[in-house]
Amino acid sequence: MEVHAHTHTARKKWTHYFWEFLMLFLAVFCGFLAEYKLEHTIEHQREEQYMRSMVEDLKSDILMLEKNVTLRKNRLTMIDSLVDLLNSPQRNKYGNDIYFFARSSSPPVNIFPNDGTIQQLKSSGNLRLIRNSQIANSIMAYDQKMRGALFEMGDEVEVRSEYRQLARKLFNTNVFFEMIATDSVSRPVNNPQLYSSDAGLINEFIGQVQYVKRIHQAQLIRSEELLVQAKQLTIDIKKEYHLSEGTALEK
Repeated sequence: MEVHAHTHTARKKWTHYFWEFLMLFLAVFCGFLAEYKLEHTIEHQREEQYMRSMVEDLKSDILMLEKNVTLRKNRLTMIDSLVDLLNSPQRNKYGNDIYFFARSSSPPVNIFPNDGTIQQLKSSGNLRLIRNSQIANSIMAYDQKMRGALFEMGDEVEVRSEYRQLARKLFNTNVFFEMIATDSVSRPVNNPQLYSSDAGLINEFIGQVQYVKRIHQAQLIRSEELLVQAKQLTIDIKKEYHLSEGTALEK
């Protein structure tokens, strides 16, 4: 009887340990699954927050690029008119227009992208959170083209500097000064004449104007391409993450 009881007790302890081990294993495993699911839920929430922020950045960029495109087109129109008037045998009659076009063509046309979200994604390594590879690639392609546009503005600064140096020799700078008495460039009304009528200087100035025109043309093309990319990327993100116009504003 004692031996039988001893055997029964040993068997009971073994099964007891087995079930304890099994329950502990299941508890640890379930905890792991819960933590894994929680981590992925948090990452998906962060991903959506990034995309909401990205949409807001793109909306700001779209407004900026639309203004840039309009301004570049206006500059190109003024540059063509300026060259036509300078080449006109009756240019002395169009002093108001010549001075206005010449002065209005020199201010910088800058772009300041709202790239906070892109920079955060890149610097923190959270670009991996974007599950849709097409959207991730589109974001990086947009960023690359934007950085290219900003880089090319270095050439624009140099070209404008040379343009202004020649303008100071060809035009009456006192008239230019009076034209910027306010925040905008005012058109003169007393038909001012060129400071110098030297044919060689006029030809050199027109040659430099052509470089300014080429810069505007190149940046116009790039801005239009960026505008198309920004709009399409906004559409893709909203569709992928089911963001309406209202929810995109929530943050």
